[in-house]
Parts: sequence; C-alpha cells; structure tokens
Amino acid sequence: MNVIRLAVFLCCLLPVASQAQEFSGGFRAGLNFTTFEGDAEMNGGGMTLEEFNRTTGFHVGATFAYAFTDLFGFKADLMYSQKGGEVLFNGPSYFYLYADAADLTPLRIEGELQSERDVLNSYIDVPVVAYYRLGPLELEGGFSAGLLVNSRASGSATFSSPTLPDGRVIADVSYNYDYNYFDDPIGYDAIVEFNQNRANFPSVIDAYYNAEQDTPLYRRLDFGLIGGASFFLNNGLYLGLRYQHGLTDATNGENDQRLSLTEGVDEREYNTEDTDYNRVIQASIGFRF
Repeated sequence: MNVIRLAVFLCCLLPVASQAQEFSGGFRAGLNFTTFEGDAEMNGGGMTLEEFNRTTGFHVGATFAYAFTDLFGFKADLMYSQKGGEVLFNGPSYFYLYADAADLTPLRIEGELQSERDVLNSYIDVPVVAYYRLGPLELEGGFSAGLLVNSRASGSATFSSPTLPDGRVIADVSYNYDYNYFDDPIGYDAIVEFNQNRANFPSVIDAYYNAEQDTPLYRRLDFGLIGGASFFLNNGLYLGLRYQHGLTDATNGENDQRLSLTEGVDEREYNTEDTDYNRVIQASIGFRF
C-alpha cells in the first residue's frame, strides 16, 4: 500500500518538476567601466607617482540559463569584454636613446615624466553565476574566467628638463604611444615614427621601446568573482548591472618596467612584487528567450 502511495506521489510530482526545469538562451550587451587596482609606483620619499583611473569599453555576447525552479537557477555567458584603465605617471623617470638598431648601450636620459596611457585589453569571458528571482528582480553571484585575445594601449609622454649622462640638459622630449603588447619589438626597432626635427628621437613608439624583452605585459588568463542584479521589464527584456572583481594579477611582473628612479640605480628595474587587478562595472541590456 505504501509503495502504491509513493508511486502515485512521484507521478504527481514529475510534471511539476519538468515544468520547473527549463533551459533558455539570449544575449546581452552594454558598457564596461574599467580600471586597475593595485600597487602604484612611489618615489623614495613615499610620494605616489602613479595613478589608475577608470575608462570605458563594451561587452557583448550570448547568455544561457537553466532554471531548476521558478526562483532559482544557473547562468553562463560567452562574452567579448573590454577591460583596462587609464594609467597616469608624474615624476622623475628615464628613457633611452638609441644610435641605431645595433646599439646595445643606448643613452639613458633622465627627466620629469608626465605620461598618460590608456590600456585596452580584450577578453573572451565566461561568467558562471547562480541566480535567485525576487519578482522582476534577479540577483546573481558567481565567478568568471577570461582569456586575453588583444592587448593595446595609446597615449603620450613628455619629459621636462631631460638630462644626458654627462649632465647636459636638452630641450623637452615628447612622443606618443602606439602599443600592441602581443606583437611589438624591443629597443630601436620599436620606433614607429621618428621626430623629423631631432635625429634618432622618436615621435611614436611601440610598447617595448625602453624594455629588454618582449614578454607580453598582460597575462593571458584572468579569474575573478561576479555579483550583480537584473531587472526584467517583461518576460524577456531586462536591464543588468554587474561588478567583476579580479583575483589574479593582470600583469607579468618580469616585464612590468618600473618608471620611477631609484637612487643609485642606473639599470632597468621591474615591478616583480607589484599586483594590478582588473575592476569592472558592467551596465547591460539583454533579452532571454
């Protein structure tokens, strides 16, 4: 008798469970408000010389959801997402001047550097989150994994009162950045354009002009946590807001060149112990079918 009752109960429950479990797909797109958070360069007196500011990118991609009940489920996205930030530097620094492509001992010129670099890193992101519905509001939390597929930067630099190794002060030096962190050469070969009025001085440089190696500055993989919410305007259309909190250092320390001067050191130094984490706020519009 008990077996019969259990069988009847399971037969009644099965249609309900089948209705609750539902797979759906859709898309989402919107803006990314991105920056780096980490160790800023400082001088010997403890003054901060480096600053990270927020910039804007975008994201777009497909979304997939599996509802276990009417209230609870999981979501996964396959997204193209731009991250990065504005990196400012203002303080004593240096650059190198090469005589030609074979020059292995370029002149180290020191001066007051004002630099603005806008980093744009493009990732294929796979966020996986659990969600819970509260009426039209859907709360979510989980993790993300990203693969860096493009890494570029633009900007400019100006050196005031640049000083040669023999103590002579020359006219101010300015040049622009046209960085591709995956493909750029090093040293003299990293000069994109020369200054037409000053021999051997660049007017546009690649990423590793001052570097000794071309190891990509930014790491290929990025992992982080995600939290957010979506507000459904109807059964399918929604507005979403997410925060991505990077957990892995975005930079390769062995080629994260230190721009500030260390007293008594005339060689290139690197920020091997510093960390730079991605911080991203996403504002989206999406549709779930």
